[in-house]
Amino acid sequence: MSAEKTLDILDLFDFDTRALSVPQIADKLGQPQSSVYRHLRLLKEKGYVMESANGHYSLGYRFLKLAKIVRLDMNISAIAQPVMRQLTKDTGETSILLVHSNLQAVCLEAVPSHQPIKVSSEQGQIVPLYGGASSKALLAYLGDEVLEGLFAEGRVRKHTDQTITDLAALRADLVDIRAKGYAFSDGEIDEGVVSYGVPILDSNQQVAASLSIAGPRDRMLEKDGKELVAMLKAAVESIQRYL
Repeated sequence: MSAEKTLDILDLFDFDTRALSVPQIADKLGQPQSSVYRHLRLLKEKGYVMESANGHYSLGYRFLKLAKIVRLDMNISAIAQPVMRQLTKDTGETSILLVHSNLQAVCLEAVPSHQPIKVSSEQGQIVPLYGGASSKALLAYLGDEVLEGLFAEGRVRKHTDQTITDLAALRADLVDIRAKGYAFSDGEIDEGVVSYGVPILDSNQQVAASLSIAGPRDRMLEKDGKELVAMLKAAVESIQRYL
C-alpha cells in the first residue's frame, strides 16, 4: 500500500472541502474505488479520517492531537526566545530549548553566548535523549518505558568517557534529577562541555520541553552552580506561566 497515495487522500481536504465520498476521491485522484477504500480503511482505523452515516469521509480527531503538539512546540519557541536571550545575557552561556520526539530529542531554539562553544545543539538538530543535561531533564519525566525503550532498541552508546550507558546507573541519575529538579552533565555528549538543564512543564504538569545552559568546562565550573540553577528555574517559571 503506497504511503504517497494515502497522503494524497488527506491532501484533498481543506477548508472548502470538508467531506468527500469514495467516488469523489477516486475521481479526483484517478484511482480505482477499491484502492481508495483500502486506503480509507487504514486511515479510519488509525483515526485520521471518520466516516459519516451517508458514506462521506472527513478528517478525524487524531489531527486535533497532532495540531496541539505542533501548536505547543511553536508556542514554546515564541515564548522562550526572549527568556532565553535574557538568560544567555545574564549567564554569559549558551541557552538551549529541547523537546522530546519518540526516542530522541530535537533542539527547537539555541541562543549562543558571545563566546561560542562546540555543542551538539543547534536549531533543528536531533540529539540523544539519554545524555547531556538538556536531554536528561526531559528523560527524567517521560516515564520508565521511554528509558527502557532506548536500551531495548540499542539507542544508547558512548559519545565520551562520561556518557552513562548502564541502565541501572542512568535510572539512578534520573531519580536524582527528579529529586533535585534539575539535570547536570559534565562532558557526557560533548567533550569539555558542562551543562545544567531544567524541565518545562505544561498546564497538565507534563514535561513539554527542557531549558538548559551550556559552556566550556573550565568557565562553567568557576561559576556558582546553585546560582546558575536558580537562574534557569526562574527562566523556566517565566515560560510556564504562558503554557
